[in-house]
Amino acid sequence: MNILPINKIILASFAFALTHWKKIVEISILPILVSLPFLFILPQMFELMEAVFQGNQVTDVVLPESMLLYLVLFLYGYLSLSINMYRLVIMGDQSVSIKTPVFNLSQIGRFIGLTLVVGFVTTIPVMLTGLGFLQLIAYFLIIPITLNFVNIAIQQPSKYKWNLNFVTQANLFLLQAIIPALIGMIATFVFGAIGLPDFFVWAVKVIVFYWSLVNLAMCYQLISTDTSV
Repeated sequence: MNILPINKIILASFAFALTHWKKIVEISILPILVSLPFLFILPQMFELMEAVFQGNQVTDVVLPESMLLYLVLFLYGYLSLSINMYRLVIMGDQSVSIKTPVFNLSQIGRFIGLTLVVGFVTTIPVMLTGLGFLQLIAYFLIIPITLNFVNIAIQQPSKYKWNLNFVTQANLFLLQAIIPALIGMIATFVFGAIGLPDFFVWAVKVIVFYWSLVNLAMCYQLISTDTSV
């Protein structure tokens, strides 16, 4: 039985974002502000990474001494926004506010820990073998535990056995990994072909990021309320 109908979830998540856009803007203000220092040096970091990958000598790119602080602030902004978005979908407007930033150390630690676990499990196979497709296989296998991001946001115990059938797990994987990646690649190709600046590509990626947060929370709701899971 498929409890995650892709078309309905896509439409429902966009409808949710449109009807709650004021609250989404409100809870985005602080995360964006604390992330700005890191975002401003991203072009320099991309230039540095490109030079390193191409084996060129790095001489002109100078990163600020406070880069580590900028990175920490960016990570806090990311997790704060993610947690509040999940809470907004699951618990409603009254559960989040610009006046109530995320300062729960246990919640922050659990969120960072799960992020590191997902990153580690999906990256190590590629690093060991050089086969990029293994990242997709690894992510498909562990995609159910990403539902714990929502558990962390609403301060519920983590659950590592979800008993999803193959179709449900495949649809969760499509919604969280494949569809966002395809939208990003299509936007990059189309906007590049017609000569639009990178701003439009990044705008699409930001929209997809918000949409991914909403649809993960909606998938969590459907899975949690299904008696067969």
